[in-house]
Amino acid sequence: MSAGCLDPVTGKVAVAPGTKLGTPTLYFDPCAFSLPTAGVYGNLGRNTLIGPGVFNADLGLVKNTKLRERMNLEFRAEFFNLLNHANFRLPATSVFISGGGRNTTVGQITGTSIDNREIQFGLKLAF
Repeated sequence: MSAGCLDPVTGKVAVAPGTKLGTPTLYFDPCAFSLPTAGVYGNLGRNTLIGPGVFNADLGLVKNTKLRERMNLEFRAEFFNLLNHANFRLPATSVFISGGGRNTTVGQITGTSIDNREIQFGLKLAF
């Protein structure tokens, strides 16, 4: 749960107190970050924010049939993202805009990182 915070420039509430985190609309609490003073890099460690995971299952099936001595027929069925699992992109991470105020889209996930389920079939005659 978010504790809530104010925008340092406008003074308006940037995130309401009690807002649920980990959702596509607010993946992390942007109020946990402060704007460093000019000329200072800050002290946030590497890999501090972990994004949503990726799960993907692909499957390929092949059936070879011998029609004659020198003639083969191959049937292929290929499934990409077989379970059609939604894998989300990383959230927007720019907490502050150039004027020092908070970015209104920070922490939002706006799309998926891989395509929906794709199925393709193939037939090959070798002679």
